[in-house]
Amino acid sequence: MKILIDTNIFIHREDDDIVPEPLRELEQSLKKKGHTILIHPFSADELRKDSNEERRKRNESRIETYLELSYPPTPSGNDSEFRQRVKKATGNDRVDNMLLYAVFADAVEFLITEDRGIHKKAMDLGIEDRVFTIAEGRDHFQSERPPIRGPAAIQRTTFGELDLSDPIFDSLKKEYDEFVKWANSKSDRPAWVNYTDGGQLGAVLILKPKEIEEIGVDPPLGREKRLKISTLKVGEVQWGSKLGELLISIAIREAIGYEIDQVYLTHYVDHEEDYLVRLIERYGFEHESNRDDGEEIFLKRLTPPPDTTIDPSEIARRYYPSFYDGEEVEKFLIPIQPRYHNKLFTGYSKRQPGLGEFMGEFNSEGNAIHKAYLSHSRITKLSSGDILLFYRSKDHKEITSLGVCEEVLSRTTDSDKIQKFVGKRSVFSEQEIEEMAEKPTTVIRFSWHFDLENPLSLETLIDDDVLSWAPQAIHSIGEEEYKYIKTEGGIDERFALY
Repeated sequence: MKILIDTNIFIHREDDDIVPEPLRELEQSLKKKGHTILIHPFSADELRKDSNEERRKRNESRIETYLELSYPPTPSGNDSEFRQRVKKATGNDRVDNMLLYAVFADAVEFLITEDRGIHKKAMDLGIEDRVFTIAEGRDHFQSERPPIRGPAAIQRTTFGELDLSDPIFDSLKKEYDEFVKWANSKSDRPAWVNYTDGGQLGAVLILKPKEIEEIGVDPPLGREKRLKISTLKVGEVQWGSKLGELLISIAIREAIGYEIDQVYLTHYVDHEEDYLVRLIERYGFEHESNRDDGEEIFLKRLTPPPDTTIDPSEIARRYYPSFYDGEEVEKFLIPIQPRYHNKLFTGYSKRQPGLGEFMGEFNSEGNAIHKAYLSHSRITKLSSGDILLFYRSKDHKEITSLGVCEEVLSRTTDSDKIQKFVGKRSVFSEQEIEEMAEKPTTVIRFSWHFDLENPLSLETLIDDDVLSWAPQAIHSIGEEEYKYIKTEGGIDERFALY
C-alpha cells in the first residue's frame, strides 16, 4: 500500500537528533510489510522554502530518504463533494488540503499526520478512518496487536474528586472565568474519567442528570426534562482512541436510564477548527439555540418528535441509538468468535455490568460506536440499514448485541482494499486481514446500538423454535424470529422505529 507521511512530523520534532520511538516503530512496520512510504511534493516544497537555512538543510536531508508521490491529484471543478466540505485555501492550508485530497481521491491508502486541523477536516470528508496519528499508525500496522490495547478503564467518580489543576481543564478556565468556583459548587455531579499512563486526565465526562428548565435565548427552548453534559473533554494525547465516542455513548445510556429523551451541551465554537462540534454532530447533536453571551447550545434527541417524517437511513445517525426496523430492512444473524467479540463489544458481560462498571482495559475499536467486522460468509444481500444481531459462538453461545449495517464490501481477496475500507475500525491486525483475504472476504461496517439486556442463549432459541441449530455463517432471519429476539432480548421498543 501507499502510505503518505506529512512532513510536519519532522518540523515539530522536539529533539532534532533522535527519531521518536513511535515514528521509528511505524517506519519499521511499514517497511517490513513492503508498504511504500511517500511524501507529498507540495509539502516537500514547503520545507525547502524554510528561511532557517540550518533547519532547512537538516529537513531536506531527512525527506531525501522518502519517495515523492508522483503526479499527485488536485481537486478540479468536478470535485464538488470535496469542494463543498473543504474550503479553498492558500499557503499551508492548501498543502493540508492536497494531502487530504490524495487520500480522498484514493491516490494513497492512508495518511500519517500529527496536524489536528487535518484530522478535523478528515472528519468533514468522512475519511477519518484513513488518517492516523503516528501512534495510531504504529499500532495499526504492527505485525500483531496485543489482545487488548488502548486507554485504561473509564472510571466512575464525582466532579469533586477530580484535580482541577489538571491540564485538561486549562481551556475551560480560559473560557469561563469562574470555572473553579463553579466546579467546586457542583462537586456531587457524576463524572466518568480516563487517566493516561502519566497519571493525568486523558478524558472526562461530567453530567447533570436531571434538569427541567428553559435554556437558550436565541431562540428560547422551553422547560423540558433534559440531561446536560456539563463537561466533555478528550485530551489530545488520547485523540484517536475513540474515547469521545465512548463518552457520548455513556451520556446517551445515562439519559435512557433516567428516561430522558434529550441531551444537550453548551460550547463556545471555534468555527474554523472545532473537533468537538465535528464529533457530536456525527451522533445527532444539532445547534438549536444560543445563550445570551453567544455560547452555542447543541441538543440531541434520542427519538424523533411526533409526526416527524424522516428517511429511515437518517434515523440511526440523527437519533442514535434509535434505529429503523420496519419490514423494508432485512435482519441478519452474525456469528462472531469470542476473541473478536471481546474487542468489539467491550460493554458486554455475562453478569451485565452497569455503566458505572466500565473497568478493565479498552481497545479503541471497542470504544467506538462505528465498527467493522470481517467474515468469509458467502452472503451478498446485506445492505445499508439492515439490522445485525451478533451471536457469540463457541463459549457463551448467545445473541448479545444489535447493530445497523452502514456499508458492505463483498467477497474480495484484496487485503489492501480491505485495509482501506476498514481503516481504524477493525479489530483484526494487518496480518490477520492478509490471512483472511486468502479466501473471499466480506467486510461489514456498522454502528453498534445496544447490547441485549437479556442475552438469548442457543438453548432458549432452539427450544422456542427461533433457531434449529447453532449459527455457523451469516444468515437472514424472518420478521417473527426478529420480533421474538427484540422482545425477549430486552431491546427498548422506544428506540425501534418503523
